[in-house]
Amino acid sequence: MKIAFFTNAFPMMSEAFIANSAAALVEAGHDVDLYGIGNVDATGLSVPEVEPLHLEQSTINMRWPDNLSDRWRKLPGTLKDLVSRHGMGSLVRMQPGIYRRTFLNLSAVYQAAQLPSDAHYDIIHCQFAPLAEHVIKHRRAGFLSGHLVVNFRGYDISELVTSQGEHLYDHIWPEADAFISNSEYFRQRAIAIGCPEDRISIVESGMRLESFPFQPISEVSNGDIRFLMVGRLIERKGFHVALAALSRYARASGRGIAVDIVGDGDMRAELEQRARDCGLGEAVTFHGAQSHKAIAEFIRQCDVFLAPSMTCSKGSQDGPVNTLKEAMAIGRPVVGTRHGGISELVIDGETGVQCEEGSVDALEHAIHRILGMQARWPQMLTNARQVVETTYALPRTTDALIDVYNSILMPPSSTPGDAAGLAKEAA
Repeated sequence: MKIAFFTNAFPMMSEAFIANSAAALVEAGHDVDLYGIGNVDATGLSVPEVEPLHLEQSTINMRWPDNLSDRWRKLPGTLKDLVSRHGMGSLVRMQPGIYRRTFLNLSAVYQAAQLPSDAHYDIIHCQFAPLAEHVIKHRRAGFLSGHLVVNFRGYDISELVTSQGEHLYDHIWPEADAFISNSEYFRQRAIAIGCPEDRISIVESGMRLESFPFQPISEVSNGDIRFLMVGRLIERKGFHVALAALSRYARASGRGIAVDIVGDGDMRAELEQRARDCGLGEAVTFHGAQSHKAIAEFIRQCDVFLAPSMTCSKGSQDGPVNTLKEAMAIGRPVVGTRHGGISELVIDGETGVQCEEGSVDALEHAIHRILGMQARWPQMLTNARQVVETTYALPRTTDALIDVYNSILMPPSSTPGDAAGLAKEAA
């Protein structure tokens, strides 16, 4: 198959799941091109295992001036690029009736001028739902062709729906051939706002289990108890709630603690001040964004992994948190909130401990619980590893993704045997 991934930018440190998915498809014999159409800078590749495939050679990160006056100033050169790549007829195809607001702000012209002349695909896969608007317009104008698959991953089916209303994606429902959610929770949310139930499947974000070998802990260390949180430093991750809960736990238990926070974001200064205000002081270390290899080492060094995600003030929610999967894969006890897709990972008392989201009291109690269950850790950590292996292993999720692709490439009259032949021919 010839496949196009559309995302905001590639590669992004926080989106290893996209790099892993693209690489797995290439390794399975498919051609994958990657397009960043969010007009943002790529932040780097966090998956060293992907580097030998040189995905950057098949990547186009589109950029254009942020300021509208600069876009007008540079428009003549961009139109020249458009004609050079797509011919004089491309000027006619840039119709206001197709592009509407993206015609008025000129972003559509800049995008089309950076699309290759041979952008014809079996599958066009929008990794985040809002990007489908751009893809649909370019497909209508003839700059792109292919069957459309739209992914719901988190903010696109939570925060954006909260802020822009339940009819946000009404124009996408009839245009896409298939929809994908990374969890049952978000699948149900998509169906509730109009996504055709018979066209949305669950394909979890896969992980390379070989990068996270099972090395279960048996008990906490004799010194300070080491806690770890990994993620963007934003409200949705709930790290501010966790710092307050950890401070209370330290006072109540009399135990020394050490807290590692891996990630960057807008709340870093606020969280650093929160740590000081909670009296944790030197106990908390902020490490910034790290590669997956480094994150795996942080997990191995910790005693307990915390995933305190919460619904933020704008309505944004998390799916099954990828770093939580990694902690469960390596074999560390986890505490997660009853939030978004986390409940599909953390089963209370079986694969970890769950608590109410956004509550300092509930999280403090959960920390006491998980540390009081050390005799049960061997079975709990084994259960957690099994959940990750059976649900999130990259070969399994890649097969599921290819099944979705094949389901829309197979003509309605085809038999299962015909589908296998079509898949072989496309590959």
